[in-house]
Amino acid sequence: MVEVASLEDVPLREVWPVEARDFTPWLAAHPDHLGKVLQMDLELEGDEVAVGPFSADVVFRDANTGHRLVVENFLEPTDHDHLGKLITYAAGLEAHWAVLVAKSCRPEHRSALKWLNELSGEGSGFFGIEVHAVRIGDSPAAVQLEVVVEPDDFSRSARAATATKTVSAWNAGYLDWWTEFLPVFNEAHPDWSNLRQPQAANAMSFPSGRSGVRYRIGFARPTGATNHSLRASVYIVDGDSILTLLEVSRAEIEASCDLELRWEPIENAQASRIAVYLDPVDPADRDRWPQYRAWGIEALGELRRVFAEPIRNLP
Repeated sequence: MVEVASLEDVPLREVWPVEARDFTPWLAAHPDHLGKVLQMDLELEGDEVAVGPFSADVVFRDANTGHRLVVENFLEPTDHDHLGKLITYAAGLEAHWAVLVAKSCRPEHRSALKWLNELSGEGSGFFGIEVHAVRIGDSPAAVQLEVVVEPDDFSRSARAATATKTVSAWNAGYLDWWTEFLPVFNEAHPDWSNLRQPQAANAMSFPSGRSGVRYRIGFARPTGATNHSLRASVYIVDGDSILTLLEVSRAEIEASCDLELRWEPIENAQASRIAVYLDPVDPADRDRWPQYRAWGIEALGELRRVFAEPIRNLP
């Protein structure tokens, strides 16, 4: 007979004895645990972030959209105090997403989060997540995060479509493009990104391991150009400072890269990028999407191969 071990629950306080000292720093240091269940690539903005005289437990950024996500955590069943804090911090930090992490979510608080989601617009909302610790035999404890309340994206999208009556043909096309792109990208580069949901946008971003630096791909029409390009890039949110640091190693980077890189400060924005282009392309030519997709996935992989270490070594 095959021996099968049993999965046993572990008391949360056995793993994280003191919430503020142990659990909050652990959550901040492991954004991918939360990111996987939310299907987001999260970057840490800070823990114990000041909101007036108060402080939010953990604040992340969605690497794809740049939107802020605030977390209130509690190693006991939810209560009015922590739900109220979550709403206060989300409002004070102008967060798009608010996440209540607790040992369990009481029925009345699930109802409150669902009601808040009904009032939220598309691209924002509230999550309720229950945290559990488990182990097999004498193994170290493992964490399990279970989403018990989440925004109803379908109903919000339906309301938005009804309100506007029309949907941009370009955005509808981009949605189809990412619907085909993401599964192939995730198969080619497993464990790179938690993104599974396509978006009606011309570009999407993927994490680099450093806040404010992202790998990005999308359709673009460069200034003065008459045709579209497909652009893959290292996108730097805080602009010239990191670009300047990377340019110190520009000769070595370009010598090791199979792509023709363009180092581009972005006009009228506190951002810059190191980009490679496929052009001209026609986003409406669906017969050529497989060709564009193959180029984009290969280009992103090459950028990550070449820039992973220079990004990791940034001060």
